[in-house]
Amino acid sequence: MTQQELPNGMTVHGLNRNETEYLYKEIFEDEVYTPGDGFGFPERPVVFDVGANIGMFALFMAAKFPEARIFSFEPVPRTFDALQKNAGGVPNVSVFNMALGDAAQTRELTFYPQYSMMSGFDADPEVDRALVKSYIGNIAETLDEDRRDLLLEEADELIGERFDTVERVPVRIDRLETVAADLGIDRIDFLKIDVEGFEVKVLEGIGDALWSRIGRAAVEVEDDNGELAVVTKLFAEHGMETVVEQPAEYRGTSVYTVFAARPAGGAP
Repeated sequence: MTQQELPNGMTVHGLNRNETEYLYKEIFEDEVYTPGDGFGFPERPVVFDVGANIGMFALFMAAKFPEARIFSFEPVPRTFDALQKNAGGVPNVSVFNMALGDAAQTRELTFYPQYSMMSGFDADPEVDRALVKSYIGNIAETLDEDRRDLLLEEADELIGERFDTVERVPVRIDRLETVAADLGIDRIDFLKIDVEGFEVKVLEGIGDALWSRIGRAAVEVEDDNGELAVVTKLFAEHGMETVVEQPAEYRGTSVYTVFAARPAGGAP
């Protein structure tokens, strides 16, 4: 585990420095989970951070909304250790070493120690290598010729190192509606989901009663087998409007972000 100071002065624990720097840029600088029209939160919002990794989103939200109640879920013990060190002591953040899905069970997860944020239940090293290579190619297009050529030359080596080590980790899964009930939570003002292909299962575990009490959401979707259509349909069926975006660096890949919001005047 590494420990490093971020550009904003925070000191955090992570599994490797490059990944921590990427997460900081994505969440604090690019604000990839922030809706285009803002959060529109009530007083003391309730935030569920599903797929918390080392806790960067929890720290972002805790700093932005000091009165929020934030619940962060990370199933991999090694990653959870960093999450607990980073956010476990923040007064308005609660952390949980578990995954959320459509059924209570224990299931094996594919964990990449050198690329933890791409770990997942159905992770495939070859598919994930191809995705990262596309991502690097898109980044390279924004650079000058010399830097672009250098990055592309080093890409295969960089990618290979990240996926050389693979571990199978048994993790606990429970339904979101069950966990919320156990916590005494009857509404979620913002639901963030980034679970590397397991997003449909998370949404299927919400339950009808809690669905009507969700205000806004941001979901990363891997659209490999029609998942994007399933996710947008689920939100529509439960009275929420959606906007689908694809960051420029993921152009040509199956990765999208779905922002959902309940129309003004709707619950909660």
